[in-house]
Amino acid sequence: MSLIRRLGGDDGVAVLVDQLAVRVKTDPIMGPYFRDVDEEALNSHRSMFLSALLGGAQSYPGKTLADAHGPFRLGDREFDAFLRVMRETLEAADVALLDRQSIVRRLSRLRNDVVSRGVSVAPGAPIFGGPEARD
Repeated sequence: MSLIRRLGGDDGVAVLVDQLAVRVKTDPIMGPYFRDVDEEALNSHRSMFLSALLGGAQSYPGKTLADAHGPFRLGDREFDAFLRVMRETLEAADVALLDRQSIVRRLSRLRNDVVSRGVSVAPGAPIFGGPEARD
């Protein structure tokens, strides 16, 4: 049985994404990036993307990861926080260890598309929509 089927198909991925969103919003590193977003629309994009990444029937017609995340000037710290929150979400959902490892490995490969390189993300640097955004 495929990974996507073990997760419950596209519907199972959508449930995981909803659980992930709750954890992301309350995470001290990730939460501030999501305080003013349309969560329903974001979760729809997250579900389509994650389903496509994991071999589901969904296709992902959205922006590239670099285009979608570039304005936020995310660093390795934020990416690592996301992976941690994803691991916690998968574990809480009783996803099998090998499947959790496979999912996190697939997401880890996306680091260079999400993390801004050659851009200062030092504490205090203005970050669009992030915790240190300037009003």
